[in-house]
Amino acid sequence: MSAWSLLKSGVLLDLYFFKNNRAAFLSMLLWPYLILGLILGMGHVVGSPQAFRRNVGAEVDPLTFFVSSTLVAMAAVDVMWGVGGSVLEHRWVGTLPYVLISPNRTSLTLVLSYVPRYLLSTAIQLAEFSPLLVLSSGPWEAAGDLAVMALAMTAGMLPLLGFSAVFAALLISIEEESNVLGWLNPLILLFSGAFYPAHMLPRWARLVSEVLPTTYTVELARLSAALGSPGASEVVTLMGILLGMSALYNAASLAAVGAGERRAMRRGAI
Repeated sequence: MSAWSLLKSGVLLDLYFFKNNRAAFLSMLLWPYLILGLILGMGHVVGSPQAFRRNVGAEVDPLTFFVSSTLVAMAAVDVMWGVGGSVLEHRWVGTLPYVLISPNRTSLTLVLSYVPRYLLSTAIQLAEFSPLLVLSSGPWEAAGDLAVMALAMTAGMLPLLGFSAVFAALLISIEEESNVLGWLNPLILLFSGAFYPAHMLPRWARLVSEVLPTTYTVELARLSAALGSPGASEVVTLMGILLGMSALYNAASLAAVGAGERRAMRRGAI
């Protein structure tokens, strides 16, 4: 089975899923606005845009700030579930042995079959928030903000795919059955600074955040919230970090998934 066949299977799976599960498609459209509405509503109850800028320590647009945070948070959760969580789902329904004995490497199967879903959902969510950003800041500034967010979500996907595949390898090798992502994803978002700037976390938490690719994805996406055009040096620096982490985590995933697969087969765990 070629890489193109895996990508094609991912596209067809998502198209037929949305076609046959319209309620799930509708909930996917509503979910980002529900999260954004909750965050902004709580913010207006306990504070103001001026207080938010003072607490963050930067001149930012709160709406764009939390739109970018919402997009990155949802993308991170989606990737972790789409790649790492798929091991749990395959184990629950009994199809994990078939994935492991498929002609392609397990890491490639998990990643390539998921990539179309990520790109489709990201494009839909960016399109969803476009009218809101246009009404808030005008068409030209909104176009620039969306371009930065799209760049962040595309570049940020690369290391996160490898990071999730490493996590998938851990799930394969330790025979985990419980829904560990239910409590792990919120911790990743917390340490990444998705809804609270990472530089304001305690020192030990900042050390954790520095090894998470989502931290730099959040920072890159939030450049769109800066009042004025983001500096090219900041974009290039964050892109360089994400590309370096992509090479590191994806190389680690190739080795980790293979090792986890061999260990599980020796122990008869699958």
